[in-house]
Amino acid sequence: MKNKRPVSYEVKRRYIGYAFIAPWIFGFIYLTVLPLAESLIYSLSNATINAGYIDLQFVGLGHYEKALFGDAKFLPALWETLSGVLFQTPLIVVFSLIMAMLLNQEFKGRVIARSIFFMPVIIAGSVVMNLITAGSNMESMMAGEVNNGGLFQSDFIGELLKNSGLGADLINTVNTLVNDIFNLTWQSGIQILIFLAALQSVEGTLYEVAKVEGATAWETFWRVTFPMIMPMLIINVLYTVIDNYISVNSAVFRYIQEYTDRIQFDYAAAMAWMNFVVLFVVIMILYVILNRRSKQ
Repeated sequence: MKNKRPVSYEVKRRYIGYAFIAPWIFGFIYLTVLPLAESLIYSLSNATINAGYIDLQFVGLGHYEKALFGDAKFLPALWETLSGVLFQTPLIVVFSLIMAMLLNQEFKGRVIARSIFFMPVIIAGSVVMNLITAGSNMESMMAGEVNNGGLFQSDFIGELLKNSGLGADLINTVNTLVNDIFNLTWQSGIQILIFLAALQSVEGTLYEVAKVEGATAWETFWRVTFPMIMPMLIINVLYTVIDNYISVNSAVFRYIQEYTDRIQFDYAAAMAWMNFVVLFVVIMILYVILNRRSKQ
C-alpha cells in the first residue's frame, strides 16, 4: 500500500483561506445574488399574490416602458436624486480634502479632532441622522408639535439676510448652505480618513525638493500633493456618489418604497433596476474622466 503524499504547506494555506471566505461567499450568493436575480424576474413579470404565494406572468419590458413613458413621477424623482448627488459630491469631496489637510498638520489635540470627524462613521448614522434632521427634541414632542426644520437649521441667518435687503434667491442659497453644514460634516468622515491616509503616504522629500526650488504652497499643492493623492481622490468621488445616491432618503428611493408598501413588487423592481443602471452609467463616466485626468 502506497503512502499518501503529504499535503504541502501552500495547499493547506489555500484551504484555510477558502474556509475563511466561505461564509462570505455563501452570504454573498444567498443575500445578494439570489435577491438580485429574483428582483430582475419580478421586473419582467406581473406579480400577484394568491393564497400567500406570488404568481408571476411574464410581460417583458412592460414595467420599464411604464416607468419611462407612463409614469409622470418616476423620471422627475430620478432627476432630483441625480442632480442632488452631482451637486453634493463636489462639496463633500472638497470639504473632506480641506479638513484632511488641516488635520494632517501638527497641533495639540489632533487625535481628538480626527476622532470627532470620524465619529459619524462609528455611530449608527441612519438612526442618529433621523433624530437630528427630524428635529425630534423633547420640547417639541411635549408640546405635540411637528418640527420639520431640523435641529441644526438656522432661521436666524435667513432673517438677518432678509433685513439686509438681499434678493430671495441669494437668501435661499445662503440659508441652504448654512443648514447643510452639519450634514456635510456628517457625510465626510470616511472621505477625510481616506484623504488623511493619502496625504501621509506622500514622501516628505518631495516637499523638500519643491521648497528648495522655490515653489509656493499653492504650486506645491497642485504639482506635488494633488497628483500623489489622485488615486484616492477617484475613490472618494466614486464612494461619495454611491453613498449619496443609494440613500433611503432620496426622492427616487422614497417613490420606489411607495410601490413596495403597496406590495407592487414588480413595478418597484423595474424602477429599482433602472435606478441601478443610471448609477452604473454615472460611475463609469466619472471613472473614465477621472482616470484619464490622473494619467495626464
